[in-house]
Amino acid sequence: MPDGPPAGPLTEGLLPDDFAAQLARLLAPGEADAAAEVISEAARLDDLALEGFLDLFEARVRRSTTPIAAAELRELLLAVHSLPPDAG
Repeated sequence: MPDGPPAGPLTEGLLPDDFAAQLARLLAPGEADAAAEVISEAARLDDLALEGFLDLFEARVRRSTTPIAAAELRELLLAVHSLPPDAG
């Protein structure tokens, strides 16, 4: 997984410097590349859908200490796509 998102006006100050390391600690071993693909897709969502994805991701992290697989992230992404537009 890359060390973090490229610096620029959209990411500057939004993510902690050690974001990639924090995320890597949450992922199941060997899942970094596949998880990065899902997260990259999530980053292209509109603001409301991205907020929904992050809310689901946060809830998942809070409810279980089990490492997260990329397939589970994909399920969260698909769940956001299936929510009605006014569900937020």
